[in-house]
Amino acid sequence: MGKIFVANKQRDWICSHATVPTPLYLGEDNFRIYFSTRDSFLRNQVGFIEIKLREKVEITHITRKPVISFGDLGHFDCDGIYATSLVRSGDDLMFYYAGWNAGLRGLFYSSIGLAISKDGGSTFERYSKAPILGRDEIDPWAVMAPFVLKISESKWMMWYASGIKLFYDGTDKLRSRYDIKTAISQDGYTWEKTGNTAISLGSRDTNIARACVLLTDSGYEVWYPYVNKFIDQYRIGYGQSVNGLNFTRMDDAPQSKIFPSEDETAWDSKAVTYPHIFEHRDRRYMLFNGNEFGKSGFGLAIWEDN
Repeated sequence: MGKIFVANKQRDWICSHATVPTPLYLGEDNFRIYFSTRDSFLRNQVGFIEIKLREKVEITHITRKPVISFGDLGHFDCDGIYATSLVRSGDDLMFYYAGWNAGLRGLFYSSIGLAISKDGGSTFERYSKAPILGRDEIDPWAVMAPFVLKISESKWMMWYASGIKLFYDGTDKLRSRYDIKTAISQDGYTWEKTGNTAISLGSRDTNIARACVLLTDSGYEVWYPYVNKFIDQYRIGYGQSVNGLNFTRMDDAPQSKIFPSEDETAWDSKAVTYPHIFEHRDRRYMLFNGNEFGKSGFGLAIWEDN
């Protein structure tokens, strides 16, 4: 369906990037799409647009203020926020996010936080000044990019990107490795890591980022972005699981067949990444980013059975 939105100084804090688009249904054909954007200092905050989703997408509103801004100086999220998973629990909306700190030599440190809205998603307040999931023996470098499902009142599951390794390559460029691990909770607030790798790196890729998981009659489906090591660009993969703890990768399945544009000047000519799947009026949609980790904006695709 094409590109919907690109950050281009619509506000003084929306200077570039509209990364990890995350939808909230508002009723009828109306959706709010949250995204993480950068200010002039390249720091991330969370804003949104509102759209009408019909045959064509119409933007009806752009947020004036961030809904989640920086944490206090020195806290785990003082340099930026990537909000990646929105869960409704009763009257509350729970937004799980990665907060990060900048380090020396291009390093960064990421932990997972939680912000809660009691006004339908117009504003959010931090659940805690501390992360709900941080570094430890299981994840010694970073935890980031959470995706959460509330399966029942007492069963919650989280899939998150687990930092495996940081290193400099032969050109002294900083490189990373991360896969997808799991955590479980009885209430959505207190989490226990399983130590289990749900989506493993394959022979063709170097990183797997924010997963998007859906419940099915037979288990779970997942879409996820992975970096192809041969072209060093993101592509979208797909997998299935019976229990949600171990996914079989099916990257060549029809569900993952959304490719970069053949037009070399297009916003998604090099990469497709950060998919988020949702359904509306019996149709399945995918929000996704294109080139440069969201710098070129985000767009929408629609599933069509062949």
